Amino acid sequence: MRVALVALLMMASSARADEIRSQAQIDGGLSVIGPGYEIPLTDHLAAQAEVFVFGTYFLPWFDAGDDVKGFGGGTRATYFGREGGRGWYVTTYFRLVGVDKTSIVGASGIGFAGGAFVGWAFGLSKNVDLRIGAGAQYIHFHIHDDDISTSTPFVALDAVVGYRL
Repeated sequence: MRVALVALLMMASSARADEIRSQAQIDGGLSVIGPGYEIPLTDHLAAQAEVFVFGTYFLPWFDAGDDVKGFGGGTRATYFGREGGRGWYVTTYFRLVGVDKTSIVGASGIGFAGGAFVGWAFGLSKNVDLRIGAGAQYIHFHIHDDDISTSTPFVALDAVVGYRL
């Protein structure tokens, strides 16, 4: 009887460790870096809100647009193929940002980016996750004073470190 009870408790505690949980995160993708907070909605779905520093330093390398900087906020929804928030995932996101040609603060224009990633969420420890993914995004911004405007599809790279709360 005791063995059965201990086995049941062990299974219950290991199931809890595999549940998707809220996370404090750092998003360090291709065009952003900043903190976010993610909450589970179901066993496979989570929603996140974040603030970030934004930059398109990479667009001129490919003649795809101008280099702008900014500060903004965004949201993302992530579907996990496995319960527990690890393994393969698909994320969609939308970001709104104030942009400027020379400075992160004092935006003189507005922009947005939206896209999707497919990737893998690694469990680095019981509480720390690392998500690595790739996909596609659409970047659009306009700065009226400098007459700078970019509207382009581009590669999207995802890198998120999360701490399970």
